[in-house]
Amino acid sequence: MACQEECSNNRTKWIFAIVASLILVFVIGLVLYFTLQKSTQPGCEQDAVCRPDADMLDYLLSLGQISQRDGLLVTWYHAANSQKEMWAALNSDAMVLEADITMEGLNTANETGVPIMAHPPAIYSDNTLQEWLKAVLASSQKGIKLDFKSLKALGPSLDLLQQLTKDGEVRRPVWINADILRGPNVPISIEVNATQFLALVQEKYPEATLSPGWTTLYVPLFPNNTYTQAMVEKMQELVGALPQRVTFPVRAVMVRAAWPHFSWLLGQSDRYSLTLWQGASDPVSVDDLLYIRDNCAIHQVYYDLFEPVLSQFKQLAMNATRKRSYYSGGSLIPLLQLPREDGLSVMWLAFDIQGNGITATIQLPDKGMILLNVGLQKLAGRDAMPVVHAPGDLVLILESCLMQLATQPGRWGIHLHIAEPTALRPALAVLARLSTSGHLPWPVWVGATVSHASFAVPGQVAGKELLTAVAEVFPHVTVAPGWPEEVLSSGYGEQLLTDMLELCQDLWQPVSFQLQAVPLGQSMAGVVARLLAASPRATVTVEHSSTGGSYASVQAVLLAARTVDRTRVYYRLPQSYREDLLVDVGRN
Repeated sequence: MACQEECSNNRTKWIFAIVASLILVFVIGLVLYFTLQKSTQPGCEQDAVCRPDADMLDYLLSLGQISQRDGLLVTWYHAANSQKEMWAALNSDAMVLEADITMEGLNTANETGVPIMAHPPAIYSDNTLQEWLKAVLASSQKGIKLDFKSLKALGPSLDLLQQLTKDGEVRRPVWINADILRGPNVPISIEVNATQFLALVQEKYPEATLSPGWTTLYVPLFPNNTYTQAMVEKMQELVGALPQRVTFPVRAVMVRAAWPHFSWLLGQSDRYSLTLWQGASDPVSVDDLLYIRDNCAIHQVYYDLFEPVLSQFKQLAMNATRKRSYYSGGSLIPLLQLPREDGLSVMWLAFDIQGNGITATIQLPDKGMILLNVGLQKLAGRDAMPVVHAPGDLVLILESCLMQLATQPGRWGIHLHIAEPTALRPALAVLARLSTSGHLPWPVWVGATVSHASFAVPGQVAGKELLTAVAEVFPHVTVAPGWPEEVLSSGYGEQLLTDMLELCQDLWQPVSFQLQAVPLGQSMAGVVARLLAASPRATVTVEHSSTGGSYASVQAVLLAARTVDRTRVYYRLPQSYREDLLVDVGRN
């Protein structure tokens, strides 16, 4: 009996041991399975960029798919909608998948409320959004761009994305696209309701990057309009206060003609970028694409284009020695200053004049801002014309000076300081004429010591006339107003700042406020910050000459100006003072 009990106990112990061993093996197997799944399934390691709200370039850079933050390096796959196209896209080298979403059976008796992958007019598909996301998230690291033609599909789609994101499955950037404003050449309203689209994204999936565009129509060989200032300003009104990154899809064939407006738009926020897209029959010019690339930072524009245009463009764009052309109304970035680079890197240049008057020639350094003091003068029996005054009472015809610059190699910006009120409109007319003929390929500032309200001083350019003349004669410049010395004995007082800001408040051009270092040092704190707050594109230029005092006398002022925003503060100083400031900056 005792033997039977002992045997029974032994059997029980063996059974427990076997069961425990099986459970242990099963647990180890599960751990190994999920470990292997994690190692073999695509993923993103850096939490900061493995998010639906991450910057697309940062994400792709973290994966090693691009070598730098350059929108031209990103590749795209269009209309990855059906099961066949989706798998073709997943097996391709494309970095970002673009797909279209509508509602199954949209606006018919068969409408189901299920988001499907199809481009109108199709309302049925072999692929739902849920199936599409499951496949894309499980088998690739590709970025996602979802294009909505209907608001009905938007809400359910965003709910699905939000749930997947909460479950930790969406570890990549997601762009949500819709045309929300009527754009060029479109005779009827077919856009998605802007207010509802933006509200739904804020409510249901604010993690996404917004991709709001304009409806467009382009017919080759027919007259076509382009994007207007009003269209672009309306878009800024809609999205300017939103927190998300925003990339504006714009039709590439129309962008060059509207570049002043898009240059303005990109300058409104560092959250903004453009995505250039090409219609199947659009005759996109490589020269136009190069112009766009030259006039913005390389991370600000994506290029979703067809072959062979894309390859031709890439080959030329990557050629470091090619000649570049810059928008006269653009910023000094990237021509003279890299994105986020110190404004102290920009030098103001002096130039040598050989000869005088009509036959005068100039010699220049290779890079920097060229200050031209412009007046009006009669030369050799001709009518009065804009001239450049140089040291030693030498003069050079403004148009001749700028034409000589256009034929010489170098990277320059032009700063016209209008020294005589009568020279303002003639000088602007010269700029307009040269721009039309393609001989003004650099950023141009037009400024003056202005007279206005509390700083009204006889003999100076009237502030309102400066702005009116720019608007009427040649608006594609940066405006550079300064205060008369006569009103600065106590520094830049409250009323002086208020009146200047009110004068410039309605400008769409960039503004660079010209400040003198000595009066700035006598001013209340916050002058530079207040001026920079006037506009995202506003800058400040602090100037000082050797006749105004030593470097030591303004050292503290120059260093203090940098603490506000070192990228948006420039310095017009004697070369030796600039070198001293560079040493101090390096030391600090």
